[in-house]
Amino acid sequence: MLAVRWHGRGDVRVEEVPPPAPPGPGEVQLRVRWCGICGTDLEEWLSGPVFIPAAAPHPVTGVRAPLVLGHEFAGVVVAAGAGVTEPGPGQRVAVDTIVSCGTCYWCQRGEVTRCPALGALGLHGDGGLAELCNAPARICLPVPDTVADDEAALAEPLAVAVRALRRGGLRAGERVAVVGAGAVGLLVVQAAVAFGADGVDVVEPLPERRALAIRLGAGRAVPPEEAGALEADVAVECAGTASAINTALRALRSGGRAVLLGIAAESALIAPMDLIRGEKSLIGSLSHVWDQDFREALRLLGRGTVQAAPLITDRIPLSAAVTGGLALLRDEPERHLKILVGESG
Repeated sequence: MLAVRWHGRGDVRVEEVPPPAPPGPGEVQLRVRWCGICGTDLEEWLSGPVFIPAAAPHPVTGVRAPLVLGHEFAGVVVAAGAGVTEPGPGQRVAVDTIVSCGTCYWCQRGEVTRCPALGALGLHGDGGLAELCNAPARICLPVPDTVADDEAALAEPLAVAVRALRRGGLRAGERVAVVGAGAVGLLVVQAAVAFGADGVDVVEPLPERRALAIRLGAGRAVPPEEAGALEADVAVECAGTASAINTALRALRSGGRAVLLGIAAESALIAPMDLIRGEKSLIGSLSHVWDQDFREALRLLGRGTVQAAPLITDRIPLSAAVTGGLALLRDEPERHLKILVGESG
């Protein structure tokens, strides 16, 4: 089968590989319909390994590089392993992708994103940038009938947005600022509106992205130099740069919470008084939890509360995933939001 595999920094290949083995106990095998290319995939290509296990196999998946990328995907179940009753063959599912040890203090509390052995299919094990993929059945959630196959692939980044707002403790009636109007930032905008935010403002340098944010529910969209006038209760940093962290802090009112979501490669300098004055908080948010954030993401998509289609700028075949996907995000990031890869691309 065709797959997109990470071999090393600057070395991602579209190549023929053997199909995965039949699904084991508790697993299903999917025929992938669509898989999104994430900024994390781009970072692994340009600067990795960041998360990918290159030196030794991951303790949960047992996989090391080279491995199949892709952690934003949806597909159809084609086979089920022993003990699996749901989902069954023919069912459309979206895959949470998060795997953990299942036994540590954090896993026992249901807080799997804090597991020391945390991993994700597509980063720590073979993922969805392939024709077929095996995944634990419990993290494969049914796609609502109202959600198209390509939209279902955005359930994963929407779950990231949902968790960030949960981590920020958003309450109905509070104001939200979103720093960075990429795909995840625009999903945060819509999720915040759905959760009852009194208003959502966006900080984004590109005028086209600001205009799209307004169409998707933002009340205001301003360039970074105007962030200090926003007075938000929760600011979600989605840009993944050191400067965006300080922008998020400037966008807060007293008592506000800044949630860091973007993966920044460089260190950030933060003045302690920016936190102490006004008793602001700085909070990290990583990924999502399948039965909380991911399930809620699919519910939002199913009800039409969050629109995924306006964020999809490109649909390409697996064969073009590097030249027509990763390379475009590297060379023309302002022109592409979510690039989807699929058999019918």
